[in-house]
Amino acid sequence: MNRILVCVAFVMLLVGCDDMSSPLDNFSTPFVIGDRAKPIRDIFTLQDSASVAVAPIAGVAPGTRDKLAGAVADALQKLDILATAGDVAGDRLSLLGTARATGTSVAIDWRLIDSTGKAVGHATSDAPVSLDALNRGDQGAIKTLARASATSVAGLLQDDIPVEAAAQDTRRVVVQPVTGAPGDGTESLRLAMSSALTLAQLNVVPASGDTASALAVVGSVKLDPPKDGKQHIAINWALLDAHGRQLGVVSQENNVRPGSLDGRWGEVANLVASAAAPGIVALISKAEQTKPAS
Repeated sequence: MNRILVCVAFVMLLVGCDDMSSPLDNFSTPFVIGDRAKPIRDIFTLQDSASVAVAPIAGVAPGTRDKLAGAVADALQKLDILATAGDVAGDRLSLLGTARATGTSVAIDWRLIDSTGKAVGHATSDAPVSLDALNRGDQGAIKTLARASATSVAGLLQDDIPVEAAAQDTRRVVVQPVTGAPGDGTESLRLAMSSALTLAQLNVVPASGDTASALAVVGSVKLDPPKDGKQHIAINWALLDAHGRQLGVVSQENNVRPGSLDGRWGEVANLVASAAAPGIVALISKAEQTKPAS
């Protein structure tokens, strides 16, 4: 079995140092294609009768996810784009976003998926607001980021915007819910990994979509009891083929401040997923190289 140990990246997330710093201190930069990715979409038409669902935004406090999604939907409607806030729907286009702090601003990495779960577009938006203000539910910050987001993703949805074709990877992957994670890690890690793999040019299929023949990424977290002022955590990302056979594992582990991950994971989930995603891509490439000729 192939196993990739992501010790260098994850050790930076976790507090193996004596000053017990924040779980975010010294962590590596998230896996992003460029500082500000250009909006990219396949050539397709959004019919007048069609609509797009804006899913709850990952990377922010649970109480803000739906509010921000609703504000983005409202802002899109003001641009004459039919949009509603809600979970990914199998019968229409869906927008999935993951927020991340970028200095004095907040950016959202967006991916647009069609009714089959195929990623058909990517865009990044940002606005001069703070992540703390968003997490507090500050209406001004939410509306400012929502307006910026609507402007950025409108090019993915309007036919009169110049189209830049994207070379999409044909590999299909579904990210399953993460087990064993404290706080909101179960959903935050799943959403963050879905975003990271999409940015890595994989075709991420929603669990509610057509997952037949898709590879599966299954995450699990093991958190030991606190000891000597530290708490050991291990995260494994298993890659399974369409028949459930394990193709390999990407492992991350170190020590964290006791209880530091018991609440909202936020940017930590983004950074964990960004560090592990290249390893998952490497496992897929390895599996493709060893696949018997049909």
